[in-house]
Amino acid sequence: MKIFLMLSSRIHCGIQKILSIFFPSHCISCEKIISKEALFCLDCWQKLQFISEPKCQICSYPFEVEIKFLQPLCSRCLVKKPSFDSVITIFRYNEILRKAIGDLKYRDQTFLAKKFAGILAKKIKSEIEDCDILCVAPLHINRLRKRKFNQVAIIARLLCANPLSLRCSAIEFIPDLLWRVVDTIPQVQLRKKQREKNLKKVFLVNKKYRELVKGKKILLLDDVMTTGATLENCAKVLKKCGAKKVIVAVIAKTIFS
Repeated sequence: MKIFLMLSSRIHCGIQKILSIFFPSHCISCEKIISKEALFCLDCWQKLQFISEPKCQICSYPFEVEIKFLQPLCSRCLVKKPSFDSVITIFRYNEILRKAIGDLKYRDQTFLAKKFAGILAKKIKSEIEDCDILCVAPLHINRLRKRKFNQVAIIARLLCANPLSLRCSAIEFIPDLLWRVVDTIPQVQLRKKQREKNLKKVFLVNKKYRELVKGKKILLLDDVMTTGATLENCAKVLKKCGAKKVIVAVIAKTIFS
């Protein structure tokens, strides 16, 4: 049996090497050939900007310098505390990520979902072990029919299957926890104030899960956080249904100057 397993492993490795020759991995931004483990080529990787400390402890807006002895919150969160409790994000949103995420959302390159799930798995593992429910920012049924899939739901499913992240935890993925009941104008076409007005009374918690949400810690997943209007309104309805805590996780966040 041991010999059989060793042979199977070697055959598998051999097949993978052959496939990598004929079907090499490509940078998810510029499509240069890269190693199988990589996501971006070196040139694109160097153009990415990570969001790290010092930053706002709620929305993760990065600060230029660390200010000691003051509450580490940005001016926006100080003026009006968001409905979500914190935001976990990896990158500043830029053209490289815009293309990669756009390829997934609008050009059916769903293999990219696995790449993004892998990035998120490493980032959020330690911070969401105590979450009870994983959900995603929903699409209206009309937009879902047109696009054919919710790219964030695909990432969430792969995230749950990733051994680096959620498989060892008790978190439950509920893809239809939130409903988008109004087919609004796409947020990308609107300014900040218009985005906020556009999303009022748009989201609901699915009635069959309203009791389940009470007292729970929820991880809310999306791909990009721009003004935060979508995630704010999703978190608001979750809190109204009794959610104890809402943590937002996104791949990238737009930083306005």
